[in-house]
Amino acid sequence: MRRAFCAAALAAVLASCASEGPIAPGRRDVPRDRGFSPSVGEELDAREAGTRLTSEEARRRVDAFGPEDECDVSSDDTRRDWPIDTLSYKRLRNTAERSVYIRRALGRYAFIEAEERGLGVQLSRVRYVARVTSPTTAGEWWVGGVHRGDLLAGQSGRKVSQPATIHSAVKNSYQIAAFGDLPAIRGTAIQEARGRFTPEFFADVSRERENEWASSPSLAAGSDRAITDEVEAEFGVRGRARTGGEFSVSQRLTSTDTNRTAYIPGEQSRSETVLTYIQPLLRGGGVTYNSAPQRIAANDAQIAQEEYLRQAEAHLLEVERAYWNLYVARAVYLQQRHLAGHGAQIAAQIGDRAGIDADPILLNRSRALATQWRADTVRAKSAMENAEFRLAALVNDKRFGPQGVELLPASAPNGALADLTVNDTITRILVQRPELQQAILQYEAALLREGMAANEALPELDLVLEARAQGGADGMDYGEAFSNQDDGEGSLIGLKFSIPLGFDERDARYKRRRIETVQQERQVLSAVATILLEVDVSANEYIVACNDLVAQRKALLAAQADTRAVQNRWDDGIGDNGIELLSARLSSYQNLQNAEQAVATARATREVAAANLARARGVLLDRWGLKSELTTEIRNEPTFKLKRKK
Repeated sequence: MRRAFCAAALAAVLASCASEGPIAPGRRDVPRDRGFSPSVGEELDAREAGTRLTSEEARRRVDAFGPEDECDVSSDDTRRDWPIDTLSYKRLRNTAERSVYIRRALGRYAFIEAEERGLGVQLSRVRYVARVTSPTTAGEWWVGGVHRGDLLAGQSGRKVSQPATIHSAVKNSYQIAAFGDLPAIRGTAIQEARGRFTPEFFADVSRERENEWASSPSLAAGSDRAITDEVEAEFGVRGRARTGGEFSVSQRLTSTDTNRTAYIPGEQSRSETVLTYIQPLLRGGGVTYNSAPQRIAANDAQIAQEEYLRQAEAHLLEVERAYWNLYVARAVYLQQRHLAGHGAQIAAQIGDRAGIDADPILLNRSRALATQWRADTVRAKSAMENAEFRLAALVNDKRFGPQGVELLPASAPNGALADLTVNDTITRILVQRPELQQAILQYEAALLREGMAANEALPELDLVLEARAQGGADGMDYGEAFSNQDDGEGSLIGLKFSIPLGFDERDARYKRRRIETVQQERQVLSAVATILLEVDVSANEYIVACNDLVAQRKALLAAQADTRAVQNRWDDGIGDNGIELLSARLSSYQNLQNAEQAVATARATREVAAANLARARGVLLDRWGLKSELTTEIRNEPTFKLKRKK
């Protein structure tokens, strides 16, 4: 018997011990595809097979489920409505499978609903506009100067391309690094949930002394005091099984030294090996219920990874915006400096005619404009420096920040959309957007929490099993007492039952979880509608930016023609209308600078619109060939980093 108990204890330890596991969800944590992937894939497969569902039919699949263990959302079997308050439902024998089924059914419904509403239809127009609106930079004289390092005196230039800036931000930005710590932090919850099943070694030692008046001479062998000294030690292993049961295997050793006549002899040792197992049959029982915390933790870790991607995309979008803001700031500074030079020249020419035919009003106007344009140059220079500071702060690369270094954009704004293919449709958006993945995973986690709350609302019914092997010896001889354990055995079997006599806190939690699940479902549908609307808006903004660039280019060509015409008339001889031509030159140069600035801004706006459209479609990281990867950094602790795809 003793050997059997020892073997059982060893088997329990070996079966239940768990070492430190990975913080990223593994196959046994979340055995499923990413977010909307299975829903979209199942719908496309069903369409290829000739099955098409309306949104009403897809909605019914969310509110109903098929036979036991049936999780195929392409099946037509939705015979039974989802039970809510039945005992069989609350036992949740398949809560994990049902949560996956309902999540996939909701994803399929959201996909069909979005298509029926006509969301995400602007991408075809984007492809057309991107193909037909690619104006050259002919006539944009400032383009070369933007890339040259001679705008700021006494500073050396450092050329930085847009891809190099993005990858430098990925490598050096503390903000992106901080974002990567969040999924690592959340991932520790997987270890925490798994650790609930790690057995523990325990030991208890106590000493008790009783010294009391002897009520009878026979009680203490003639002594007037009954004295008992007892030392008890217990050690063993205890833990929790995947079924929810609690087990313990322990060895108790007791030594007694007393003058009580009830003890023969007065000094003796006892040994007892005890195996105890308590298995919940309703509340808290079952592998599904007890594995739910680990699945929820894995979902939360995956949600945190999606949040990391979302935040990283937002930061990289800001880096792109800052890069093109620097391009615009340098272009505007060049244009403003060019305009200020023309203003000073024209003011001087009008001043030379002050005593001849120059109108005092025109003279004052030319001087005021020349002064204003010089002031605008100062502000443009400050804006250019601020744009450098902002880009350097976002990238956090030391090479961008030292004094005396002028950042030179090396990339040209060409508005490329190479990653927008003919297959880029609503399906890819549903699979790629991190926000949608977060919403659908949060919905599955809500279903799991609802399932756990349903189980916890059940009555308590526990099966209690215990087996004992006992032995004893005279004197303080624990070894002899342990060897004699086969001489005595005992066992216990019983049931423990309790049920609330009314609506208790567990029922309230279950009701709250059910409402939270409904709320999360609506948030998923709201996220789908909002994000697809965002895709349409960002696509429309890109279309507008492309068309605006074409229009601004035409306006620039017209302004250049007007300026040349006025200048040619001045060069050919002014006659009696020289002052009018000088006034016209002031206005034409002002209009020309406005048109030049509008073109430079339009080019940068198109670049930002293209990046924003890539983010809306969920492919901004793909645009730069980046992926998320788990690695180790400070203190050799895990974190997530963006790295280039191989």
